[in-house]
Amino acid sequence: MRRYSRHLRTWAALGGAILVTFAALYTGGYYYVAPSLPAAETLRDVQLQIPLSVYSRDGRLLAQFGERQRTPVDYEAIPERLVQAILAAEDDRFFEHPGFDYQGLLRAGLNFVLTAGGRGQGGSTITQQVARMYFLTRDRTFVRKFKELILATRIEREFTKQEILELYLNTYFFGQRAYGVVAAAQVYFGKDLADLSLSEIAIIAGIPPGPSVLNPITSPEAAARRRGYVLGRMRTLGFISDAEQLAAAAEPIHGSRFGPELELAAPYVAEMVRAEVIRRIGPAAYEAGLNVTTTIDSRLQLAAQTSLRRAAIEYDERHGYRGVLDHVDLETLRDEAEEPGATDEALWQLALEEYPATSGFMTGLVVGIDEKTVLVPPDDGETAPDAETDPPTEPQLVPMIEQTAHVYLQDRGIVDVGLASVGWAAPYIHDDAVGSRPERVTDAVRVGDIAHFRHDDSGDLRLAQIPEVQGALVSLDPIDGGIAALVGGFDFSLSNFNRATQTKRQPGSSFKPFIYSAALENGFTTASIVNDAPIVQSSQELEDVWRPTNYSGRFNGPTRLREALVRSLNLVSIRVVRGAGVGNVVSHIRKFGFDETATPRNLALALGAGGVAPIDIARGYATFANGGFRVEPYLIQRIEDVDGNVIFEAQPRLACPTCDNEAEQEAPARRFAALDSKRVLVSERVELYPKHPAAERIISAQNAFLVGDMMRDVVRRGTGRRAYNTLGREDMSGKTGTTNDRRDAWFSGFTGDLVTTTWIGFDQERPLGRYEEGSRTALPMWIYFMGEALASLPEHQMQRPSGIVDVRINPETGLVTSDASRSVFEKFRIDEVPEREVERSTWQPQQVGGETPRGNPVADQPLF
Repeated sequence: MRRYSRHLRTWAALGGAILVTFAALYTGGYYYVAPSLPAAETLRDVQLQIPLSVYSRDGRLLAQFGERQRTPVDYEAIPERLVQAILAAEDDRFFEHPGFDYQGLLRAGLNFVLTAGGRGQGGSTITQQVARMYFLTRDRTFVRKFKELILATRIEREFTKQEILELYLNTYFFGQRAYGVVAAAQVYFGKDLADLSLSEIAIIAGIPPGPSVLNPITSPEAAARRRGYVLGRMRTLGFISDAEQLAAAAEPIHGSRFGPELELAAPYVAEMVRAEVIRRIGPAAYEAGLNVTTTIDSRLQLAAQTSLRRAAIEYDERHGYRGVLDHVDLETLRDEAEEPGATDEALWQLALEEYPATSGFMTGLVVGIDEKTVLVPPDDGETAPDAETDPPTEPQLVPMIEQTAHVYLQDRGIVDVGLASVGWAAPYIHDDAVGSRPERVTDAVRVGDIAHFRHDDSGDLRLAQIPEVQGALVSLDPIDGGIAALVGGFDFSLSNFNRATQTKRQPGSSFKPFIYSAALENGFTTASIVNDAPIVQSSQELEDVWRPTNYSGRFNGPTRLREALVRSLNLVSIRVVRGAGVGNVVSHIRKFGFDETATPRNLALALGAGGVAPIDIARGYATFANGGFRVEPYLIQRIEDVDGNVIFEAQPRLACPTCDNEAEQEAPARRFAALDSKRVLVSERVELYPKHPAAERIISAQNAFLVGDMMRDVVRRGTGRRAYNTLGREDMSGKTGTTNDRRDAWFSGFTGDLVTTTWIGFDQERPLGRYEEGSRTALPMWIYFMGEALASLPEHQMQRPSGIVDVRINPETGLVTSDASRSVFEKFRIDEVPEREVERSTWQPQQVGGETPRGNPVADQPLF
């Protein structure tokens, strides 16, 4: 008994000595280490590295940029089950301990003794992990562990348990650039936290010990094992039932990566914003949590993207099918399989791996074609019974072979495709010719072919190909220049070159409204008579001999200026530039913002032979739409920091006819329409423009009105009449454009609410093909877009300024007449009304004050 007591006293003394030693070590270590450690309250000033976010005007997320994907979330918004899973996996006594766990400390201390003070391990609570993330290095020495303990104690005194857990769940690295649980949910499952299943929650909770190896993308198997551990711990702690554990463990794990949940993908817009923000702020913008609000209207942006794709695909299909992507022999595929027992679907999937889905197109393998004979009514060309000589009989039917292709689509299985799906695919010969349309499915595809497919507007599967042609669309608010929608190409993933802003292409006849605007300031009126006749001119600047022609190849003789614009007569435009003076025309057009590339100093200027971007044309047309003011396109409306403070606000100059150039006034309100799925107006929102300086007036209100009115006739009865016939609105003005050899097709047009320019062409310039022109190729894109943009909105006519009068004229002479039987009404400036027709026989241009009288056309000058 005494021996037992003696041993007990010995062990007690030893234990006391150890405790005293540890106490001494702790006290000494604390006073040695503590002064070098930061205060816990500095965590409140920590700036989370949050990506740059880009939003539409109506608050839709368009893009995120930054190396670290992170979206902070309040503790109250974190699902309870996710908190339970994290605690079960990392620190089940979190809400009980003071920042460190005694068992973990004993384990770390024992390891310290066994390794002779070399390395420590284990024992890290969630609080200690927070301390390590922000204040300490990643080394695993005992000194670092000791620092971690001291900092954890300080953090527990400074923060509540909920604040510590919120900090941890928002900042911990979960692999694949995902920081925080919100980003992890988006990256691995494409979901919000509230939508996660128990299995997905357990997968996320199991990642922290090894973010690079335990995530489901890197290793679904490792993620499954770790999920099983987390579910087991949750069951042991009573957080879930046996049935929930088994069900969650049985869910399959798919190793797919999702991006941030974009509400509308607008990559060309997003890249423009990214470049501008980095130019203004620098690379720090990628991690500063900035929120950029753009001028983009999400409804119009979606319409723009859809319209461009539709127009490009329609053009592409008109020019024939260029053939399938590849052809494989199915029997050879089966014979060469690495796994002899592989199923057909596994082999088909393997064959399609080199051809991933892209640009909204699916890739399919034709695995079989069936055919059967059906009876159908005879074609019109076949002989039918004579109604007078032959007795009545039952309708005669003729046999026809009907084929059905069985197409295996990636991850979708087998889908049947008939003649209706491939009937468009006449073989491509060259840009001006195609072969015969398929009469059977096998005329387009055969077994073993790999090809693209897409869903058409009705949802049916259709043989497809990615267009080689490109396009652009830009739409502006004419009052302040805000970009409402912009698309720079068919697909950003295939080409990030932004054709809406970066290209320089000839605008063709879409440039003529600027020519006519200059003409109205240099002796011409809307009724001036100009001869549409051949021109032959020697020119060192242009060519040895220049012989411009009209698009139609015909000549119309003396033609009024309005009719020349409506019919897009090139020869009239050339004579107008000559009559007004090349220098005068260039000076006038430069006011619209065009540079030297756009305004060559020769007569080719009349044909739009310079180089412009679609956004340049849209900016110029905005001047006609807003009554004569130059507005500058802008995209970034506001930039806010992570706390919601505005650090940049756009200050666009507004077109305001009632303001002088220096005053700050409120301009007219802009209107927004909200539509339901059937495009019926649900609500209309009116938003006043903020007070900003007035824009510079560059042409008179009368000039803008007259040019816009002539362009309204282009839409009503000229080259743009398809828009009027389709949309049926009276407030639309516009102009088509087609360049030499049909290399570029344009349409630009506007109402009082919106200016839109569309362009279609090839990046490596070549002709678009026979019959392709602005009215057929680019105008449909404009119609599709404006049909959606203006749906259910009332018409917004150009405001008629003072000083404009309607006068009855003879359309053949352009002079005032009182003969109602052979007259039309024309609009003039009140001081430029032509003389009366009765004076025509004796009229000659007379110098008045050194100038030719305005309203007397220069068309009587000799032709050149």
